[in-house]
Amino acid sequence: IMSKEIRVNQKHLTLDNRIFIEKSLDNGMSFKDISKHISKDPTTISNEVKKHRQLKERNTFVSFNNCLHRTTCIKRNICQRPELCKKYCISCDYCNKRCSSFVSQKCILLSHAPFVCNSCIKKSNCRVNKYYYKSITANRRYKSLLIMNKFLVL
Repeated sequence: IMSKEIRVNQKHLTLDNRIFIEKSLDNGMSFKDISKHISKDPTTISNEVKKHRQLKERNTFVSFNNCLHRTTCIKRNICQRPELCKKYCISCDYCNKRCSSFVSQKCILLSHAPFVCNSCIKKSNCRVNKYYYKSITANRRYKSLLIMNKFLVL
C-alpha cells in the first residue's frame, strides 16, 4: 500500500533519484525518509536497493576461516596435508574449500533494511562479503534491463 503522502508518478527512478538514494544510504537514512524526499513509495526504494546492490567480496589474499561454525568446530586435519595437521579448523583457512560441513558466514544485517553496508560502522573490520548500493551502476543496470525488455516485447 502506497504512502498517503506520496501522490506523484511512481513509474521510474531517475539517475538523480538513485544518487540521492546512495548518499542517503551512506548517511544511514531509512527507506521511509528517502521516499519522502524523492516522492516514491518506501517499497520502491527497498526493491531498488535489493535489486541493484553490488557484492564486494572480502579480500581473498588474506587467509581467513569464513565458516559459520568455526568457533565451535572440533574437526582437525581438514587440509589433508601429508603430515598430520593438529590445528583446529578455527585457525585454518583450508576449511573454506575442503570441509564438507563448511557454511559461509553472512552478515545478519544484510537480511533486513537497508540490505547494504553503505553506512555500517563495522565495515572496515568486517570479514564477510559486503553489499553496496552505487547509483551509477544501478542506473546502468536499470537501463540495460529496460533495453532488453523492449527487445523481448518486440
